Amino acid sequence: MGLLWMTLRIVLLGYERIAGNKISKNAPTFVAAWAFFFFSFLSFFPFIGSLSLNVLLKSMISGTIYSLSFSLYTYALGHEDASVVAPLYNLNAIFLVILSALFLGESFSLKKLLGAILMIYGVSYLKKGENFVISYKNLIKSKGSLSMIVSSILMAFGRIIDRKITSELSPIGYSVGIYLVISFYIFIYGLISGHKLKDYSNIVKERFIYLILGGICNAYSYVALLKAFNYFGVSVAEPLSMLSVFVTMIFAKIFLKEKIGIRFIAALLIFVGVILIY
Repeated sequence: MGLLWMTLRIVLLGYERIAGNKISKNAPTFVAAWAFFFFSFLSFFPFIGSLSLNVLLKSMISGTIYSLSFSLYTYALGHEDASVVAPLYNLNAIFLVILSALFLGESFSLKKLLGAILMIYGVSYLKKGENFVISYKNLIKSKGSLSMIVSSILMAFGRIIDRKITSELSPIGYSVGIYLVISFYIFIYGLISGHKLKDYSNIVKERFIYLILGGICNAYSYVALLKAFNYFGVSVAEPLSMLSVFVTMIFAKIFLKEKIGIRFIAALLIFVGVILIY
C-alpha cells in the first residue's frame, strides 16, 4: 500500500504544477494562491465531518508555515517555467534529510549526503551557465526560482511538524484543517495587500476549470503523502515524491509547450540523488 500511495502522490503532484501555472499566470499572487488552496479545501468537502476543534488548532501550527511557503510556490508558478519550478520544489528533500536527523532521530548516512550533493549539482542544469557558480547565479536572478527555493526550505519545516502531529491525528481530518488554515491566512494576506473581493471572484470565474483540477491534485497528493508516512519515514517519502518532476516535465512539454531539453538532465541527476537518499 505504501508504494500505491506514493505513486498516486507522484502523478497528482506532477499535474498540479501545470494547473498551478495556468492559475497563476498574470494573476495577483495572493489571489491566485488563495484560489488554488481554497479549491483544494473544497475538494475535501466529503470529509468535512472529520474536522474537529483539536485538529483545527493543531493544523494552525504547520498551516502558518505552509501559508507562506505556498504563497511563494504560487508566485514561482506564475513567474517561472513549470519545468524549472518542479525540480526546485523538490529541494525540500535536502533540508528534510538534515531536519529529520536532528528532530526525528532518523539516520543520516553517507549515501544520503552524496544524494543531496548530486541533487544540488543537478539543479544547476535548470539554467545552465558556463560553470556551476554561474548556473546558480542564473537561478537566483530569477525571482520565480528564488521564491521556490525559499518555499522549499519552509516546506521542509512544515513536513517535520506534519510527521510529529499526524501520528496522533486522522490524516484526512488534518488535511482538511491544514487547507482551511492555509486558504484563510492567504485570503487575509491578500486583503492586507490591498486586493478587493472582486479580484477573488474574477479569478474563480476566469480559471474555474484549472482551479477544480488543481484543487483536486493539490489536496489529494497531500493526503497520499500523509498516508505514505505510515509506511515510510519522512526523509524517504518526501524525496520519493521528487519522481513527480518527470511527470511535470512531460506535461509541461505537452500542455505548456515548454522546451525541457537540458532540464531533463537535471531531473535525471535528481532522480539518482533520490535513489541514494532512499
